Amino acid sequence: MRLSVCWIASLLVTACLLSGCSVLPKPEPVAMNQYLLEYTPAETATAVDDMPVLIVTTPRAHGGYDTHRIAYMEQPFGLRYYTRSRWADTPSRMLAPLLANAIQATGQLQGLYAVPGSIAADYRLDTELIRFHQDFTQQPGVVHITLRAQLVDLRANRVVRTQQFNVVEPTTANDSYGGVVAANRAGSQLLDELAQFCTNEPR
Repeated sequence: MRLSVCWIASLLVTACLLSGCSVLPKPEPVAMNQYLLEYTPAETATAVDDMPVLIVTTPRAHGGYDTHRIAYMEQPFGLRYYTRSRWADTPSRMLAPLLANAIQATGQLQGLYAVPGSIAADYRLDTELIRFHQDFTQQPGVVHITLRAQLVDLRANRVVRTQQFNVVEPTTANDSYGGVVAANRAGSQLLDELAQFCTNEPR
């Protein structure tokens, strides 16, 4: 009798294994928080007639920043990423259309986010995203955004000017959401400065 019970139990275990069953509990899915970069111009100027057209290209992101992952540093040169938080898109792809909106809001240029050569334009803004991370090597923590911009006159086929922008914004919390909030504040400041950079040049 005891042998029969053992034999039946072994058959049940074998059948369970073959069918992919498991007596172990299934791991719970990890909840992933997704965040956006957003921008609202403080003021929107009235557009003038026949505004020059400026094409905004997608910033070229340096190594470590061309990703949806939210980056931070706990020691110099050591880039790490949050495991349960991420951007809804890469920072460079989120920044480009916001930059076009910031330029459009000046009322001096028609800012468009498009592929170069896809539409006729007077100017082009090329940018490089050099840094975009939360920094815990100092306390309180801060968010660093560094971006290099180049304004090109397409009519004269020349570089009008180049400038590097560096924005540092303190965080109110040493976690991913604190970094996201600070990144949005820093991003708004950066976009305002870039819009000014584009419109200061005499037309």
